[in-house]
Amino acid sequence: MSLDTLTSISVFRQMVERGSIAAAARFCGMSAEMAGHHLRSLEARLGVRLINRTTRRLHITEAGQAYYRRCVAVLDEVALADAEAGQRQSSPSGRLKIAAPLAFGMALLSEPIAAFIEQNPAVSVELGLSERNVGLVEEGYDVALRLGDLQDSGLVARRLSAFPLIPVASEAYLAQHPPIAAPWDIADHQVLIYTQTANPKNWRFNDAAGNYVDVPLTGRIAASDIEFLLRLALRGAGLLLAPSFVVSNHLAKKELVAILPDWSMRTLPLSLVLPHRTLIPATVRSFADFLSSWFR
Repeated sequence: MSLDTLTSISVFRQMVERGSIAAAARFCGMSAEMAGHHLRSLEARLGVRLINRTTRRLHITEAGQAYYRRCVAVLDEVALADAEAGQRQSSPSGRLKIAAPLAFGMALLSEPIAAFIEQNPAVSVELGLSERNVGLVEEGYDVALRLGDLQDSGLVARRLSAFPLIPVASEAYLAQHPPIAAPWDIADHQVLIYTQTANPKNWRFNDAAGNYVDVPLTGRIAASDIEFLLRLALRGAGLLLAPSFVVSNHLAKKELVAILPDWSMRTLPLSLVLPHRTLIPATVRSFADFLSSWFR
């Protein structure tokens, strides 16, 4: 339905309800001549007379009465849709579809999402957990959380936090293998290789002076799931480099040990990504602000 047709229907409705072309024109903010044009255009398109006009009053035809009833239903539905869309723009409500990395979501998202929906009882959440970068627009997501440096995709991103990468191993593994006193000692060790990085077979260490050392890795096990590699590390299968949110609890329980603590490694940025910069729904905007505060 074109905009002109919708306008013509609105004008016709006002003619029926107000009893004159002039009154309908005043209500719609147009001239009586323009209102008459809308009526004639509507009748020409339908091929039927809707209103018989005399100098004193309007007479609604039988076809016009039936058409009027249908028009009222259509226009009321449009008004309801507009009101609902405006409400969603002004206050958080409806479904919020979120994409997030699997390991990150399992470790850190349950609490903030529970807190967010508790604060916003009109909101429901659908969370998709996956290690792949989903297409927000193509797959209908409202927002995505992404780890690592973002590629220039035209999407709108907000940096939320950053997590250090920590090299770890189990006490059992370290007890059975040569000591690790410097980054180059890792060349003699089995490394559990996480394939979802730009350079899976290389670790870069930085010292306090800002110098770096690149260490080539050897390992008999490589996987795309960091949780799978974590389980292997806990069993003493090799060294693992993982974000702090993956290993922090195991370090606290002494199930894993951080190696080379005097050296640092890169941090893993966490970003919130939106498909659009303007007309952001209130629910999405509220969730973005909430997570910014939570992870700060």
